[in-house]
Amino acid sequence: MKSANRSGPPGPHDSRSRWRDARGALKKTLAVQAGLPETLEDILNSILNISSEGIIVADQDMRILLFSKGAEVIFGYSAPEVLGRHIELLIPQDRRAAHQQRVQSFAAGAILSRRMSNRQDVTGLTKEGRLAPIEVGLSKLTTRTGMIYTAIIRDISESLQAEAELNQAVSEATAANAAKSAFLAAMSHEVRTPLNGVLGMAQAMARDVLPAKQAERLEVIRQSGESLLGILNDMLDLSKIEAGKLEMETLEFDLGDLIAATHNTFSALAAQKGLQFDLHVSRRAEGAYLGDPLRLRQVLNNLISNAVKFTETGLVEVDVDRQGGLLVIAVRDTGMGISPEALTRLFEKFEQGDLSTTRRFGGTGLGLAICRDLVRLMNGDISAVSAIGEGATFTVRLPLEHVGHVPPLPETPCSPPASQYQPQVRLLVAEDNRANQLVIDTLLRQVGIAPVIVPDGRAAVAAWEDTPWDLILMDVQMPEMDGPTATSIIRQRERDNGQARTPIFALTANAMDHQVAEYRQAGMDGLVAKPIEIDKLFATISQAIAPRV
Repeated sequence: MKSANRSGPPGPHDSRSRWRDARGALKKTLAVQAGLPETLEDILNSILNISSEGIIVADQDMRILLFSKGAEVIFGYSAPEVLGRHIELLIPQDRRAAHQQRVQSFAAGAILSRRMSNRQDVTGLTKEGRLAPIEVGLSKLTTRTGMIYTAIIRDISESLQAEAELNQAVSEATAANAAKSAFLAAMSHEVRTPLNGVLGMAQAMARDVLPAKQAERLEVIRQSGESLLGILNDMLDLSKIEAGKLEMETLEFDLGDLIAATHNTFSALAAQKGLQFDLHVSRRAEGAYLGDPLRLRQVLNNLISNAVKFTETGLVEVDVDRQGGLLVIAVRDTGMGISPEALTRLFEKFEQGDLSTTRRFGGTGLGLAICRDLVRLMNGDISAVSAIGEGATFTVRLPLEHVGHVPPLPETPCSPPASQYQPQVRLLVAEDNRANQLVIDTLLRQVGIAPVIVPDGRAAVAAWEDTPWDLILMDVQMPEMDGPTATSIIRQRERDNGQARTPIFALTANAMDHQVAEYRQAGMDGLVAKPIEIDKLFATISQAIAPRV
């Protein structure tokens, strides 16, 4: 064979001769090994002409001996144009040194095989000078005339383009999802702020003596506000789940207490509709478990709420059992039932049975989707069985660790209500919204607490420096200085001066898990979420000031 350093392209006679020699060597070698000398020409032509991948054979000096139809399509050269020329013709100038090093490393290897090896993504150079992304598989074979190399070439331009388009689509979808989640969180905050005024004042008015007609109208306002709050909570949960910011807790809780509390929540509504509402907990399911009781109760609330809502007459039943290491909770009803078609998409977002369901019962169609996501986050599953007119059964299976029976807790005196500390409570509120200022002032004054209200975090820090406080309720988003910043300053000055720690609770509509973690990192002791629930507000005050008073 000619030297690899030969200069200039070969002539037509040299190309034809090298082509014949290469084909002859290949035919002879393959014929001996395959035992098919009569049909070898047809087999070889079939492989070369049918394969959409390019097949290139080069000698040990890297001169091209064979160039298939597929290679012609990929590189734009015809076979006669490249036969006898160096393989570097098909490699960009700046990549030839690296290619030569790879080939030398491959040639020096001990393994001799016709199988493809050393697959990698490389770039080829076409006749028109275009860079072509290709995938190359090399094999080497020792023949009587020396080493020959076979390369299988595949054009991956379309694959790379499809991959780039897919990555772009994923990137755009991720950005859109993040924007949606941010929008939902912002919308939740902006709607919760005025809703705090509606529900807060409704609770304040409900504590007064009202004529029956006015009390009835006030109840409509309260129920409507709570329905809107429920929708907001669902959308906020959805945004947290999709953003991956919903973290599950692992706490020890008593299942009986949780189930009984959930049952009590809906007993009055079921009785009002004339429904039989039963609860059965097997003995083997009783006791304590490790899991997230808040999220488990959220799932049960959703399932029982739907069962009561969609059942006009008959029965709603909750069965709790433990089977094969799984906690199994089934919620059955004798309600309207679900069609087979609707059942297939029941756990999808924004889905309900049909449009009439939405018009008649309201809701967003998020409840069951959130149940499914929460159950999956607990490594469990949820399923539904139903038929039109025959009710429905929803079953939740959770691999919660059963830690045994819970011993009865010793009786401890309850924390005294906040009203007992009325003459002594020094309570500072940092709140910039005028309506919310009026709500918190009204609620506190009804139990004899006269709060001092400041409009921003800077004023809260100044008030803290002037006067000792039993408790500070700190809004988060405020002008001049936000709540977490103000809290951090107070905590630092407490440490610098060796002062006692003043309880500080966030008073905010931003109550996502990661946000609460940020408040605690800033030095806050807890959270009072907006819209304010009066019982939780007073419980927080009692808990915070009892040790100090």
